[in-house]
Order: sequence, then C-alpha cells, then structure tokens
Amino acid sequence: MGRTRQEWLGVRQRLGAAFAERRCYAPHSDKEARLLRRHALEDEVVEPFPRLFASAASWDGLRQNERELHIIRGYARAHPDAVICSTSAALLHGLPVSFSQLGTIHLYTSADSPTASAARIARHAASTPDITTVDGIKVAPMVQAAVESMCSSPFIDGLAVADGLLRRLGIDRGLLGEIVQKLASRRKGVGTARKVAAYADARAESGGESVARGVMICEGIVPTDLQRELCDPVDEQGTYFADFVFELRNGKAVIGELDGKGKYVDPTLLGERTTVDALLSERKRESHITLLGMPVARFTWSDVRTRGRLRQILTAAGVTPGALVPRDYRARPDEPPRPWWTTPSAW
Repeated sequence: MGRTRQEWLGVRQRLGAAFAERRCYAPHSDKEARLLRRHALEDEVVEPFPRLFASAASWDGLRQNERELHIIRGYARAHPDAVICSTSAALLHGLPVSFSQLGTIHLYTSADSPTASAARIARHAASTPDITTVDGIKVAPMVQAAVESMCSSPFIDGLAVADGLLRRLGIDRGLLGEIVQKLASRRKGVGTARKVAAYADARAESGGESVARGVMICEGIVPTDLQRELCDPVDEQGTYFADFVFELRNGKAVIGELDGKGKYVDPTLLGERTTVDALLSERKRESHITLLGMPVARFTWSDVRTRGRLRQILTAAGVTPGALVPRDYRARPDEPPRPWWTTPSAW
C-alpha cells in the first residue's frame, strides 16, 4: 500500500471519529488539509467552513442546524480558548435559531483587543463576559446568548429564540422584558429585543411556529390565540390544539395551521405510524375542526418565508387586520408564576 494511501486511510479514520463526536474535523497540518481538499474535489469530502471537514456521505444526512453545530464544535476543538456567544451559543444551548441566522460563528473578544470580524467569524467585544460550558465548549450563558441573539437578529428570527427561552425557563414575557433591559439597555439592537420580548410566548411549539407568528405580526395580522384547545365534535373524549386562532369582528373564527412535512416523514414524530397513517389522521383532524364552523387556513414553511404569501393565504380566509377583534394572544390572565431564582437579584 502506498504512503499516500496509508495517509488517507488515517485521515479518513479521524474524520469518522470526529463525526462520531458530532463535530467537523480540523486537520493537524497544512499537508493534511491539502490531502482533504484533493478528496473534496472527488466529492468524498466537504469543507463547509475554512479548515473544517467532514465526509460527504455523513454530511448529506444532516439537517442544517445539525451541520452548524458540527461546525461550531469543530471550531471549538481547534480553538479551545474561543468563547462562543450570540446565536452560535444560543444554538449550542438548544434554543431554536432560524436557519437564516446560521453560517457565522460568533465569538467574544476582549475589549482591548482588535475586534475586526473575518469571513464567517463575527467577534464581539466584551470586557469580562460570563462564561459557562456546553459539551466542554466555552459559551455565553443561555440567557445572555438569547438576549444577544434578540438584539442582533431581525424581529421575526429573534422571536423564535425568545419563545424558546420562555419554554425552557418557564418565565413570562414581562420578566423577559426586564432581563433585556438589565442585560442590553445600551446594546445596539435593544429596541428590536424589547419588541421581541413584548410579543414572546412560550406556547409556540416550534421555531417554525414562532417565525410564522413573527411574519403575521409584521403584516399586522396578530393571532387572537395560540395552541387553543378545541373539543372534538365527533368524539366527546377527543381534543385538538390549533396552532393559531383568529377571531373576527363578525363573530366567526379561523384556524391557522403550519403544515410541516416533518410529522409525515420524521420517524421520531411518526412513532409506529406510517406516512399514510399520519396523512389520514391529519385529514380526519381537519374535517372535525371544520365541523366546529371554523375554516382552516393551512400554510407551509415555504409560504412563511415567501414575502407576502402568508398574508395572501390568510386574506383569502377572511383574516385581515381590519377584520380581527381588537385583542390578541397576549391578553391572558394566566401567565406562569416567576420561579424564585429568576428574580433580578439573581441575574
């Protein structure tokens, strides 16, 4: 066996070991990097981030957020003193970060050091940042990372992070607003973060629902309720939960449903059911909801991310800013209590 072949087998083994640890592989030398790039030309290897590699077959099986996590972990392994912050840290903490906010690694740098960012690296000056660890990686604490994300992201994407934080901590939007004021009162983007906190809600079940609601808010079509429980008119013991409810001034109501393909193809969501079973169950659910006299406006992720498309769908169902009752989903008296450890003195 030739020496080059032996070297490649060793590198390929290290690629596999890195992937098993859910990270990209950082080569130990320029020579190794050149070898990897030669195999990238043959489509055996991918280089999704400068000097970070993975086998093409393994990489193709990852979702976009999983790919980003592999990149961040690989970078952290190659740069053990790096402290991850903002949306990168939020993702490591398991908060829902929109795909549009991925692709750049966010790092702290000392306030008296050069803070210029580089290609796909954003550096943020911080004098004495708080630091914790996730899987051995130095990161900003979850609340700090979430607030940084809310300041740096557009309103729609920041809402996904804020909703996820409320779900994780079991706190209300009022406390989130106080946290934003405490941690980011002088930070660029704090105005956006305040607005995000004012509209955040833990009832959103996914980042996709949060982004969809953010689009609705920007269009002036704010839902009246979220995840409302509905009694099945056919089965007295059955209940359904509607993603969005729009109550209209004429006394009628429209249901809004984000139709993600995951529930039809993801084995973890399907359980023991087949895709056909899931489709039939969804058709049954929708037909029963319709019997309650509430039409269902369904939309996909593509509809949410296509400018103006979600507004068109809701308008066709009779849901317009002027048709809605003058209250929205935030008018609820049952906000969760504040845990003792979330008092301002504990921040």
